[in-house]
Amino acid sequence: MSANKNKPVVDSGLCRCCGNIKKCRLLNVEYEWLGRREVYCDMFVDCFGLVLSNLDVEPSDCLICATCVTRLRDATTFREQVLSCEQRLLQSKIIVHEDKIKAELEIKRETEGDSDPNDADYLPEEDSDGGVQIKLESPPDEKPKKRMVSKRKPAKKVSDDHLKAKNELMLTIKKMKTKLEIMNAVDDPSEDLPLKPSAVQKSVDKEINSLRNAVTIVQNSFVCPFLNTFSDYNCIYCKEMFTEADKLREHTLTHDPSGYEEALYDKKLPQIDITKIDCRLCPITIENLQDLKEHIVTSHGKVIYSDADNEFLQFKLKSGKMECVECGASFGFFHGLKRHMAEHFGTHICELCGAHYFDQHGLTMHMKSHEVKMDFPCDQCGRVFKSKHGRNYHVTHMHNKPQYPCYKCDEILFSYSKRYRHMIDVHGETRSFACENCDRVYDSRKGLREHNRRTHLKVLRHECTVCDKKFYQPSALKDHMTSHTGERNFRCEYCGKTYPRMRALRVHLQSHDSEKRYKCSLCNAAYTQANNLKNHIKTKHHGFDVKDDVE
Repeated sequence: MSANKNKPVVDSGLCRCCGNIKKCRLLNVEYEWLGRREVYCDMFVDCFGLVLSNLDVEPSDCLICATCVTRLRDATTFREQVLSCEQRLLQSKIIVHEDKIKAELEIKRETEGDSDPNDADYLPEEDSDGGVQIKLESPPDEKPKKRMVSKRKPAKKVSDDHLKAKNELMLTIKKMKTKLEIMNAVDDPSEDLPLKPSAVQKSVDKEINSLRNAVTIVQNSFVCPFLNTFSDYNCIYCKEMFTEADKLREHTLTHDPSGYEEALYDKKLPQIDITKIDCRLCPITIENLQDLKEHIVTSHGKVIYSDADNEFLQFKLKSGKMECVECGASFGFFHGLKRHMAEHFGTHICELCGAHYFDQHGLTMHMKSHEVKMDFPCDQCGRVFKSKHGRNYHVTHMHNKPQYPCYKCDEILFSYSKRYRHMIDVHGETRSFACENCDRVYDSRKGLREHNRRTHLKVLRHECTVCDKKFYQPSALKDHMTSHTGERNFRCEYCGKTYPRMRALRVHLQSHDSEKRYKCSLCNAAYTQANNLKNHIKTKHHGFDVKDDVE
């Protein structure tokens, strides 16, 4: 939501403030957040009086992560709040002093008795005893009255220095009032900021108003904000991961929505699940987002800016196939739906094929697909790989630092898949993806997808040129070809037997294991190999199915 395009961001760096390896920004570069320009090293000086050293060295030595930036902004905001209260207190003291000065001036004017000789209400006449007769005009039916006042010397006039000081004081008060109005407008989102009417400023205003609308909608309704990692859902408040939308919605209700604005990511368009849009402030049921906006404005006095549009990406999350709320296109996984949403709202467009992306990073990665290369060299060491996957694996583990932190411990993994497996094996998170066509259950979407393609869809693209058998993976075809060539390249180090495939050798090695891990559930027989147990069940226990899960 912020205008930080083309600003330097280090994907994986060491934060100088917390010491963690995360995605970072530079301390000495100017960024923009909600229409306000910020340089983080200057914010340290203004807020804490802390001058950071060695900011003119390598960029990798002057980094700050997003978490520390949020904490620095909170501290700066608190400092501004304290200064604002001090200014208001000072203003109240000045106003009291100003009223006192005005009262003194009024008293002095009365004591001076300087009346206008041309005023018809005052008709001065000198009396014989030295006093002054002031004749007051009265209506025609009443007799004129006289009032006696003593004759005094005129008081001294107010000095020019005093008037000059008073004028300067009034000017200072006027400037202070203007500053306070601006600061109050920044604190109160219901008031418009006094910004310059330039095209860039209007764009910033519109972006800020879109963010304010999103915050107002989330805090006053039951819509569910979330983040995502591929096709998994993350709670925007605590980053806990879920695979089912219902559990995500149930968990999000345990958080206070007032913290939504602080949890927002500055460079990403917010994502909101609008399956349930009911009002939080009253028991009314609401069907669509436009009705919600009208309701919270008319019934609860909330502010929704009409010049803002595209406040967030709207989704209706559910199990199974999901539909795009804009055009109705259906997708089996959330990752495909979100990639499709870029066609509606993506602002970064490929000039070669017209593909849309939400950010520059996605477009940059896409542009590499247009590069025609027969091999895949590493840009850092020159090593050449046969596949893009092999090159990416090499770059990740040899040149890059781990950049996938665990949400529940301090470990940082090299890839999303490794973190996924880490969450299951170490922290005991459950993943359950059942096949709709059979009773098989997998702990990852990838496993379920490959099962469907191999078993039910019969996507067998690798065909043997000798016997016309087809296989799902090229490795399976390679193993099959040994049956035609007679190669037996895998030799047992214990007994010298040879096998055409590594898998067959691993099964054979179980025979050298003294532990009989495969036990029959119908009798006391036990075997070192899974195949022997299967053969035992077939021959000794007729009528019982042999489970394919026996290994």
